[in-house]
Amino acid sequence: MTDRNTLFVRTLMAALAASGVEHACIAPGSRNAPLSLALADSPIKDWSHHDERSAAFFALGLAKTSGRPVLVVTTSGTAATELHPAIAEANASHVPLIAITADRPSELFDIGAAQTIDQRNLYGSAVRWEHDLDVPDPADAGPSRTAALAARLVAESLGIPAGPVHLNVRIREPLVIGDAAVSGLRTPRITRASVTPDPDALSHLAARIAGRRGVVIAGPQTDRSGCGAIAELGAVLGWPIMSDPTSGLRTGIHDTTAIVGSDLLASAGWLDTASPDFVLRIGARPTSKALTTWLERHPETPQALIATSGWPDPMASSDLVLRGDPAAAVGPLRAAQPAPDGWLEQWKAADGAAAAAARHTIDAIETTSEPGIAAAVYDGLPDDSMLWAASSMPIRDVDSFFPVTDRAVAIHANRGANGIDGFVSSALGAASNHTPTIALAGDLSMLHDIGALASMARLEIPLTIVAINNDGGGIFHFLPQAGHDHFERHFGTPHGLSFSEIGRSFGVDTVAVDASQAITDAVAAAGESPRLVEVMTDRAANVEVHRSIAEQVKGAIAEL
Repeated sequence: MTDRNTLFVRTLMAALAASGVEHACIAPGSRNAPLSLALADSPIKDWSHHDERSAAFFALGLAKTSGRPVLVVTTSGTAATELHPAIAEANASHVPLIAITADRPSELFDIGAAQTIDQRNLYGSAVRWEHDLDVPDPADAGPSRTAALAARLVAESLGIPAGPVHLNVRIREPLVIGDAAVSGLRTPRITRASVTPDPDALSHLAARIAGRRGVVIAGPQTDRSGCGAIAELGAVLGWPIMSDPTSGLRTGIHDTTAIVGSDLLASAGWLDTASPDFVLRIGARPTSKALTTWLERHPETPQALIATSGWPDPMASSDLVLRGDPAAAVGPLRAAQPAPDGWLEQWKAADGAAAAAARHTIDAIETTSEPGIAAAVYDGLPDDSMLWAASSMPIRDVDSFFPVTDRAVAIHANRGANGIDGFVSSALGAASNHTPTIALAGDLSMLHDIGALASMARLEIPLTIVAINNDGGGIFHFLPQAGHDHFERHFGTPHGLSFSEIGRSFGVDTVAVDASQAITDAVAAAGESPRLVEVMTDRAANVEVHRSIAEQVKGAIAEL
């Protein structure tokens, strides 16, 4: 007779595969052995990791870029708590993640058993759904209930909004499962949930925007299926689209006359010079602080927000929040009367002047600057590539210095919770499913996830990492604490490490470069093998470079 562990875990994995799960990340452990062994024999591709935290962020990167739920499986105890940072990011950025944590049986609680903590409600409100169960007796719950459980895990992770779910499984010994096969499995069919916008609210919004000199602000979006419709809306209305780099609207084949950068123009005061009559926001909060500051300071300008779920309006600046799928929501708005002649052309001229001034200033700098690194990465990005930008300075430089391009480049960042942790692992997860993939990292995001380099070499994932090493926390030089007596010790935090040496110690092909062309060449060759490119910069000089660019852009805008 087949033991209960074997029947349950093999049925669970078969049903998850039948429900569309293709990948799983596993960290070694004893209590999760039945789950790991069942995965190894299932159609699901399993990725082995040394630690749970890296495994979870790898799964997040893979799920974000594939759009499909990815499993992450851990043993019991503090191992399960290591998933929490990635689950928090998945929750905030609407990424379907399925965490399955093995647990000790109930009789081992509160008696001092090893590796035993309370794993119920472990991730709090960060998960869409959670379920806690002992491995059931086949006499009480057969394969059909296990298949239904698997289907619900997938369905809940793909809900509105998508996000992480948690299954906590209490497993008794023996932990080595048998060879029984699962046959005749029936898995419930899963359909994706959808939100239909309120037609009356859309009609009201269409009337409000008719003939107005408006702008569209496209914020970060995990689901980019509506990018074409948003681009078409901008073109029909004659409105500029201020596109966040992670919106999906700054790259690819769109009507580029309607796609405009945001941070340089907002920083230069262009929003006050060419003040819009209406702002239509789509998606999450933009990366640009200058843009969000303007929105917060100008509540007199009508601002409407279209969001699939949640309330992504930390500035409290929107007077209308419309729930619905952006692709469906913007369709009826295209019938509105367009903006007056010359409105879009005025913005296009400003955008071109800002981009040209910024690039001219960058190219004139003799040493390698951080804006210059971002520009060099942009120059080398192959068509159909993927770029991951770390939080702090890298994503801000991408926002400021990546112009619109018709190259099919997908830009991603972990901007749901805005953390730097797990960045390398997330990029590795993406690179495992898409080639070529490039990661633009800061040194603190590298240090925070340095163990991921071991997985990069061991799994032979052809990710190219461009690591900016300014020996500490560069972004803090832009903040008020920069002049404090204790700044360097608590914010600058110099480390004195060479990532070239660290990368080589992990077996990763590494190179240190000091010229923009070398960076461009390395990015252009991405996808051939795992590679780390280190570029040294100066934190204090970086502030001056950004100020010089801002002054030149402001001067160019003033001449229009």
